[in-house]
Amino acid sequence: MNLHPLFQTTCLSAQYDLRNDWLYLDWQGELTLPAVQQACLALASCYLQRPYSHILNSNEQVTGVSWNVAVWLATDFLPHMSLAGIEHVAWIYSPSLRGQNLVHTVLSWLPGSLITTFSDVAAAYAWLEHTRAGQPRSYLLPKRLPASQAKLAQEVQTLHQRVAAPRRKRQAACLAAL
Repeated sequence: MNLHPLFQTTCLSAQYDLRNDWLYLDWQGELTLPAVQQACLALASCYLQRPYSHILNSNEQVTGVSWNVAVWLATDFLPHMSLAGIEHVAWIYSPSLRGQNLVHTVLSWLPGSLITTFSDVAAAYAWLEHTRAGQPRSYLLPKRLPASQAKLAQEVQTLHQRVAAPRRKRQAACLAAL
């Protein structure tokens, strides 16, 4: 892999693999809803810059996940993958049984998902490489059509608002309690 860093959060390192022309997402630690939401907002901003059709998504370093993360991913974030231009996601399981169950739960809520799961990096890498065979590199492709870009920008803005609203409510409640 020839990795170029895009961003880093407390739970996610996002890099672009120039050689393979895919996004490499490396999740780590305890995944709480606020941390995952912030990471996904940063990821959504990357999708606005350019299309990434293939993703290698590793949960190998995930130590724990709260169930509300699964609900949020399945209802608010992952359903918009195709709008962002994503065609294939190779999702590598967490070593924890709870993390694996969470992935199965999320996928059961997403019929016709673009996600395929794997137990190890080598198998995920080989599968994703196979899906790229014969396809032009995305950096050679034109940007999205203006209408698609506008729709994606609207969805990203809506996502930002939905994530920010509960935070503002909690802050207001804390201030009122003082």
